Amino acid sequence: MRKSFLTILSFLLLYISAFAEKGVYKVYVYFFPVGEVTFDIQNNKAFVKGETYPSFRWIYNYTFRFEASEKGYFLYEKENKKEKVYKNEQILKKKPWLPLIVKYILEGKKPDPEKDRNFPYKIVEKGDKVTIYPLKSKKVKKIILKLSKNNRLPEKIEIEGKIDITLKRIK
Repeated sequence: MRKSFLTILSFLLLYISAFAEKGVYKVYVYFFPVGEVTFDIQNNKAFVKGETYPSFRWIYNYTFRFEASEKGYFLYEKENKKEKVYKNEQILKKKPWLPLIVKYILEGKKPDPEKDRNFPYKIVEKGDKVTIYPLKSKKVKKIILKLSKNNRLPEKIEIEGKIDITLKRIK
């Protein structure tokens, strides 16, 4: 009885972990490491959180939580002492890179830009690199994902725009 319970429990844990992936990224602004971002993908939901390193918080203190599901997008951010909450289209204007990356990761293939008429983008896939061009963004020119062979979370994410940001996977 106990052995079968442990077998069922281990099977359930394996089943759940097969559909959940987590990745931690070190964030660089130009070439300075400034913080970390964690992606937690569970079935068709995504949770992303990030913050600046404590050693940089006297210059710039930033934290955020982003959630994506079938119901839509939600973003909470705290920049220095200002707190803001954004939903759906507001996020696409404020932080277009975040929902576009998550959408690509969740769908696991090339998303259909025709479905997102409110926020158009173009995707170019070439080998293990995917380039996403947000066509209406004033802040982001392009997003480059270096895909992983063993995981649906990218190895590296480059965001080119007013400020160049690179996320390198560390876990």
